Amino acid sequence: MSPEIVVRVAGEADGPILSEIERRSPLGLGDGAITIDRGDDYFAASRLMNAATVMLADVVGVPAGALCGAVHSVLLGGVERRMLYVHHARILPEFQRRGVGRVLASRLREHFGPAGFDAEYWYIAPGNATSQAFVRAAPNRWSFGPAWVSLSCEELAGPPHGRPATAADAGTIVDILNACHADEEMFLPYTAESFTARLARDPGQYGWERVWIADGAVAGVWPEGESIATRFTDPEGNVSVSRTGAVLDFGFLPGAEHELVALLRAWCAWLFERGMTELSLFTSAGTRSWATVSGLGGECRLFDFWTPQLPEPEGAAGRGLYVDHIYF
Repeated sequence: MSPEIVVRVAGEADGPILSEIERRSPLGLGDGAITIDRGDDYFAASRLMNAATVMLADVVGVPAGALCGAVHSVLLGGVERRMLYVHHARILPEFQRRGVGRVLASRLREHFGPAGFDAEYWYIAPGNATSQAFVRAAPNRWSFGPAWVSLSCEELAGPPHGRPATAADAGTIVDILNACHADEEMFLPYTAESFTARLARDPGQYGWERVWIADGAVAGVWPEGESIATRFTDPEGNVSVSRTGAVLDFGFLPGAEHELVALLRAWCAWLFERGMTELSLFTSAGTRSWATVSGLGGECRLFDFWTPQLPEPEGAAGRGLYVDHIYF
């Protein structure tokens, strides 16, 4: 660890610096590169997480990179675990291969060490050569990973369906979510209290009015495109910009799959009217939602998944993997 690298916890005043680091550090995906632009509110996504922290690295006084982490509880193999989600690693090109990433990771572990966590975890696209190289020696890469499904708002836009939820619906929503995702690895069943607390973190971005409920189904969407833009650069240098909505909570009771589809189509119309082009959500093979979500015809990207301090539970592939879209 070079003494010229200094790492500290970033604050709101560092937002512009962090946004610039991310804009200048695109993610390679094999078939192009993705650049995330968090605009004037770098911490918008972090406010939706539980106890999120951003570490900022300087090299001889010059901002060089950032790394984020958040600890939350999940079920793995039926055992409740505290997991450290490591994400948004960005090192400016001119400071890469100088040990900045390793120092950031070490300081992040130290920061969360006193509270304790059972394992780190991260998702990495197979085509992200830089990040794949960084973790190639890490143990406990799972035999399968999540699927990120991106739906075209214009193509799937449908009529209004369901209604916005209220606090009085908490018990019904929790029952639907828990029934749909029961036994999926990384899913911790909600209680009415924990779900209500989730919607209280930043209700201006994701509150009760962003959760729509129908007969036996629910879909909660964060219109992240209001804060974040994504730029994709293809191998020929052509750039396309998208602003999306993210499904943070979804589920259905047996026989109500069509109700979820109708809610997602209604959300696509709502987002499209506000200039957002895509609606994204996570699922994986083995889950109850796989056939329904994959059958919508959206673009599907698979991610590799690691829990380096804990092995993949036996039989996990048959149960599927749950991704809380807040922690991505």
